[in-house]
Amino acid sequence: MKILSLLLLFPLKFFAQDITGVWTGFLQTTGNQQLPYELVISGDNDKLAGYSLTIFTFDGIENTGIKSMKLKNKKGILSIEDGELIYNNYKTQPKRVKLSGTLYVQGKDSGMIMYGTFSTRTIDFRATDQTSFNGTIRLQKKKNFRQTKLVTKLDEMNLLNSLSFMQTKTKEKDVVSSPVKENLPQTKQKEPETIVKNKTEPIIQPKEKPVVKTLQPVVTNSAADLVKRKTEVIRSVLFKSDSLVINLYDNGQIDGDTVSVVLNGKVIISRQGLTAKAITTTVHITPDLGDSLQLIMYAENLGRIPPNSGLLILQDGDDRYDIRFSGDFQRNSAIILKRKR
Repeated sequence: MKILSLLLLFPLKFFAQDITGVWTGFLQTTGNQQLPYELVISGDNDKLAGYSLTIFTFDGIENTGIKSMKLKNKKGILSIEDGELIYNNYKTQPKRVKLSGTLYVQGKDSGMIMYGTFSTRTIDFRATDQTSFNGTIRLQKKKNFRQTKLVTKLDEMNLLNSLSFMQTKTKEKDVVSSPVKENLPQTKQKEPETIVKNKTEPIIQPKEKPVVKTLQPVVTNSAADLVKRKTEVIRSVLFKSDSLVINLYDNGQIDGDTVSVVLNGKVIISRQGLTAKAITTTVHITPDLGDSLQLIMYAENLGRIPPNSGLLILQDGDDRYDIRFSGDFQRNSAIILKRKR
C-alpha cells in the first residue's frame, strides 16, 4: 500500500516513458494463488490497445487463454480491461470472466516495472459459479521478448505485425541491420587466419574452460554440492500415502531452466530441463526413508531469466499440492514431507 501511495504522487513522471512493448509477470490473488500473466501494449499514449495471456494449471495441465485488451492512459494512470477471448486451450468450457485493473509504472527502459491491482467478475449470468477474484499485478518490461508465450502465439495468429513497436523494429532492421550483416562474414573469414599469427587461441580457451568447470561438479554429483548452498524450507506437507507422485513444470515462461531433485540426499530426478510438459516420477515411501523426508530442488543453471524457477505438483492420493520454487547457485528450495499420524 505504501508503494502504491507513492506512485499516485508521480504518475505523470513515470508515464513519460514509452510503455508500449511486452510485459511479463504474475497475477497474485488474495488467496495467494500466483498465475503467470503477460501483457502486450501497442499504439501511443492517446490510443492504446493490446493483448493479454493468462496461464493456470488444472490437473497437471497448463490452460492458456489470450484476450484482446482495452487500455486507457488517463492522467498517467493505466486502466486495463479484458476484451474478447481470441485463443484458448482450455480442457473445459471456458467461463466468461472479465478482468479489469489499474496499473502504475516505475523505472525506465529495460528496468521498467508495472504494478497495481485487479479484480474479476463473471459476465455469464447463466453460470452457477459467480465467484469473483481480486489481487495485485506485477509485470516487468521485456527487452528480449521474442520467445515469450504471448508473442509466439500472436505470431502464429498473424497478429504480431500489427503491433506498433514491431513495425518500428522492422524499419530499424531495414535501415541499420543490413550493413552490419554484410560486415559479419568478413570478420568471421579473417579469424581462422589470425588465430595462430596473433595468438588468439589463449584468449578463446579461457572462455570455454570456465563453462566446463562450473557445469562438471553439478553433472556428476549434485547431492554432494548441496552443502555448498543455503537450503531454505519453503513448504511443509503432511502425507498419508505410501507413494507420492511428483510432477515438475517450468514456472510460466519457458527459459531453459534445468533442475535436479534430491530426496534425503539421493538424486531422484537428474538434470531435467523444465517445460510445459510434466516431468513425472513416483516416490515410494519405504521404511528406511522414515516418516520425515526432505525434498530439495537443486538449480543446475539459471536459464535465460534468473533465478531458476519451476512448479512442483505433489500428488498424495486424492490430495494435490501446487508448490512454486526458485533457486540459484547460492540457494536451494526444500520441502519437508511428514507422514500424517
